[in-house]
Amino acid sequence: MSPYLSQKLTRPLVTKGGGTPRTVLDVRTYMLALSKEREHRSHWQPAAELLLDGATVADFSKAVELALFYEAKLDLTAIDLRCERPTVPKSR
Repeated sequence: MSPYLSQKLTRPLVTKGGGTPRTVLDVRTYMLALSKEREHRSHWQPAAELLLDGATVADFSKAVELALFYEAKLDLTAIDLRCERPTVPKSR
C-alpha cells in the first residue's frame, strides 16, 4: 500500500451510514463504492481529482467533508464544533 493511502485524515468523518473513514484509503474505498449517480455529482469531482493528484491530506479531507455535507451524509452530531477562544490576560 502506498504511504499516501495510509495517511490519516485531519479528523475522522463519521457518516450517517455508520461508517467512519479515518484514512485516505478508507475514503478511497468509500468513493469506489458510490453509486454511479452519486459518483457523478459535482461535489465529488474535486475530491476525486485531489485523490488522483496526491494532494495534501488537509485539502483532500476538506473536499471529502464538503462532499459528504452536500449529500447530507456527514453526521454533524459527531463533530465537535466548539471554537476555542484564546484567553486574554486580565488587565490590572
